[in-house]
Amino acid sequence: MKKLIVKENYSKENLKCVYNDLYSQFEKSEVKDKEQFDILFENDNYKLLLCYDGKKLIGYIIVYIDIEANLMWLDYLAVLENYHSKGYGTQMIKTLKNWYKNLDGCMIEVEKEDDKDINTYRRIKFYENLGCIKLDINYILPTKESGLSMHLYYLPFSKELIQITKALSVINSAHSTIHSDITHVAEIFTKIEESLL
Repeated sequence: MKKLIVKENYSKENLKCVYNDLYSQFEKSEVKDKEQFDILFENDNYKLLLCYDGKKLIGYIIVYIDIEANLMWLDYLAVLENYHSKGYGTQMIKTLKNWYKNLDGCMIEVEKEDDKDINTYRRIKFYENLGCIKLDINYILPTKESGLSMHLYYLPFSKELIQITKALSVINSAHSTIHSDITHVAEIFTKIEESLL
């Protein structure tokens, strides 16, 4: 494996390629409509990063940068199916940390453990092995139907710890930006906030 090359490269054509892969690798309820992606990519702080090994596209990362909080929100990270289990996911996270080393860290939504799906355990172990810290927050991912209970992790880039008040601020910013198409997003944030009282 060569050193990964990362290119910030949003275009309608690249999004189409990524969108098809998103639908094959993520739960349908976790994938945004194409129209929502089009709106999001008009925002300079929402970025599509394509990852290459040499000239081969091996995966992609979609992030939202909260400038005010100096934090990143990982919206999607995926290694293309042909390149699974080759260490690319780890390389992608390490490259992301290096690219954005001026930020304090990154927030990551991770599916909860499900005995019917061993991959949920593998994903948790993957993020924890990279130094991600599970936050003590009853996190809910906004979906069109309602919300999906998930773990929320923090990957430190320069600051080891994150205060809950700052985490809540970033959740609110990410929800109101990334999930602006969800009509009940404010109610979901209120539930998250109230669970900490």
